[in-house]
Amino acid sequence: MANLSQSLLGPAQRVLVVGAGMAGLAAAQSLHRAGFQVRVLEQAQGAGGRVQSDSFHGRTIECGAQFPSSGYRHIPRLLDEAGMAGSVEKASPWAAFERHGRLHKVHQKRPGTFVTSGLLSRREGARLIAGSLPLALTGRWRDRSSYAAFARLDTEEAAPWCNRNLGAAATDHLLAPTIHGFYFHTLEQTSRALIGAVMSFLNAEALAIRGGWGRLPRAMAAELNVQTGAKVEALVEGPHGVQAHLGGDCLEADWAVLAVPAPVAKQLLTTPDALERRLLQTGYAAAAHVALGMHSDWRLPGNLEAVHGLLLAPGASAATGHSVAAMVVESARLPVAQAPEVLTLMLGDAGARKYRDEPDASLVEAVLQWLELRWPGISRAVVDHRVQRWPCAEPLSPLGRARAIAQYRAELVPKRRIVLCGDYLGMPWTDGAVETGLWAAERIRRLAPTAK
Repeated sequence: MANLSQSLLGPAQRVLVVGAGMAGLAAAQSLHRAGFQVRVLEQAQGAGGRVQSDSFHGRTIECGAQFPSSGYRHIPRLLDEAGMAGSVEKASPWAAFERHGRLHKVHQKRPGTFVTSGLLSRREGARLIAGSLPLALTGRWRDRSSYAAFARLDTEEAAPWCNRNLGAAATDHLLAPTIHGFYFHTLEQTSRALIGAVMSFLNAEALAIRGGWGRLPRAMAAELNVQTGAKVEALVEGPHGVQAHLGGDCLEADWAVLAVPAPVAKQLLTTPDALERRLLQTGYAAAAHVALGMHSDWRLPGNLEAVHGLLLAPGASAATGHSVAAMVVESARLPVAQAPEVLTLMLGDAGARKYRDEPDASLVEAVLQWLELRWPGISRAVVDHRVQRWPCAEPLSPLGRARAIAQYRAELVPKRRIVLCGDYLGMPWTDGAVETGLWAAERIRRLAPTAK
């Protein structure tokens, strides 16, 4: 690492960004374009964090963040600026949910299919619509990329609120699998603020990125000074700036953006205040991603035709000793001519932790057992596999997190030169992480104006 002991020089305000995930890249890009001298330090060998794509079995699959949406506020602009807008395609609008062991297909823009599919009775569907419309309409007027914007809804846990307002059937068979399948949360440990945010995506469409979503962080990083393989050991704030210690060297800057998951940020931030300490205690759900390459002669079962994703409640898998949270049918997510089918399955927190120290083969075997219970004989068609583990897949959203974020943003003192951003300060989806980086950049721009 050359010249690490040198301070960043030049007339522009100097900013160190620790972490090259989507939050850090968004902050760095915004500050760089505003005339700041920005240097990004990333421990891994590449940028992107959990936005990661890979070639597998004739397709490009998403190994981390899975479900970009037309309801996102910031990602579409980033894709356009990266020259990737033409690569965005609509995924199949059909999803599947389980009830009493049977799959029910629903259309993401047709709420009536909750009833016509048999997932809910007419009475249960009517109660869902009556209870959800006020919350959905309220959410649409908030910034759905900002969890702080939903702080006023952060007053009750999701499970009792959903049961009381939406009914037990919709709670058990629609809301619980949605929250678990997408974010690996349980309703019992989640704030109703997240339910309000999720419902604000009514009428949004699922998207896919041809060539892989991982192209976006690479394009953003190409514009910036990103140093990979740089493991920061401590971030220290002094009276006139910030020091980053790494490998016996020291980098100095006027400002720092700490854009890493909470457990890592907690280790690096030497003098957190009370507000920061509260946020740094944010817990995470682990996850494991298992991709299965199918034989070229294999055909989808009828109940999976056109289905983009299958979402499961925590109990749906736990009852059979497994912990599958979601399954994606790759041909419905993004069709590829002549490519064999790929099924990608996500194990939620319980399953990922159960198999944390087990070899990949054990994890794959558990997934195959789960599939055999639903489609006997399917495991014989599996000819390849790929496993990706995420110890910190999603920040949990318990009661109080949205309010804590809003308080941090409102009360962070101007003299503080280290600004926090990242997944634990936002929504548990990629656009939320980007929003936190843009917020951090905007704060620094306000307090340290440059000539540009």
